[in-house]
Amino acid sequence: MKVLCIGSSLLETTCPINAVIQENQTIRLNERTECGGGHAGNIAYLLGKWGVETYIASMLGSDDAASKIKKDFETIGVKTDYLETSFDRPTSKSLVIVNTTSKNKTVFELNSNSFLKKYSFGVDFDTIISDGNDFNASVSAFDKYSKAKSFLVVSKVDKEIIELGRYANYIIFNKGTAEGYANYQINYNDSSTIVNVYNKLRQRFTKAEIVITLGERGAVYAVDGQVKILPPVRVEIVDTNGAGDVFAGAFAYAIGRDFDLEKAVTYASIAASLSTTKMTSRLAIPALTEVSNYYNAKFTQPTVQNPAPGVNATPNQANVTPNPSTNPVLNMDTGVNMSTTPTQSPQPASNVQQQVPPQNATGQNNANK
Repeated sequence: MKVLCIGSSLLETTCPINAVIQENQTIRLNERTECGGGHAGNIAYLLGKWGVETYIASMLGSDDAASKIKKDFETIGVKTDYLETSFDRPTSKSLVIVNTTSKNKTVFELNSNSFLKKYSFGVDFDTIISDGNDFNASVSAFDKYSKAKSFLVVSKVDKEIIELGRYANYIIFNKGTAEGYANYQINYNDSSTIVNVYNKLRQRFTKAEIVITLGERGAVYAVDGQVKILPPVRVEIVDTNGAGDVFAGAFAYAIGRDFDLEKAVTYASIAASLSTTKMTSRLAIPALTEVSNYYNAKFTQPTVQNPAPGVNATPNQANVTPNPSTNPVLNMDTGVNMSTTPTQSPQPASNVQQQVPPQNATGQNNANK
């Protein structure tokens, strides 16, 4: 698995406070943590941490921030061959203020709006991930590696994303971007609105598997023509910043390892949830062993094979098989819970009984060029 991540890399400063930010006040910040950030940067960092051969393609300035970002990548094993230097614009930066009581965050991003100029990617990549923030470089890579698995992580609403969506095998939206492209609001008290948003995205982005992350509400995807909602993993939240990037990176890792879609979404949800238990987006990225151990403990159960006559079954003879779903089935016409079985957390995904448009096979680039 050789991955190229294209898009934003920046220097992120995270400060915890126990106060609400208001206008016309001075807030003294006594703590801060500084590390690399950015959507593509965080995804690349996770994949490097998980042992994947990963390259990052971003434009940085000629300054100390760029040096820190590059060192951050190299320390974790991410290859920086495709980092470029701008001599007329500084490195992008962000300030993240985390309220330690409410767990809400406020992000100030100073974006240099500087884009790659060289698209001479020379490695034989089998996976391309774009965060949509560098249109020309993304199109160039998607075109060159047309047989690679391609991922688009949507962080904004604009017409360039619609064009990039023609190339992607997998597109990951958050709630806000999903509502923006669907031009439809999700109401958590009316589950049919979730399916409506999903179907509108499927109609607009016809070539890709669609996944929508809903933060503390879980994730939405479709299998065999049915929309499914994966409930979130319940954890003690400290900082949610960067959780969407962690989800995207873990999802791409799982798909790259040939996990089926349902297992990939589950892995990604576990990784994203675990990342919220620590401060800062990048330093909170869990190890691969944490995610796999959690999955094996919570989403699988041992099934003992039938032993030979006269032989007692031992733990070494157990196989691991998925747990059956215990989630409620929803009637999407009424939004009524049709199941009498109470749910527990964490749980495998629930079926939402409404058909979605047919899906093409993924893994190959089916762009209409």
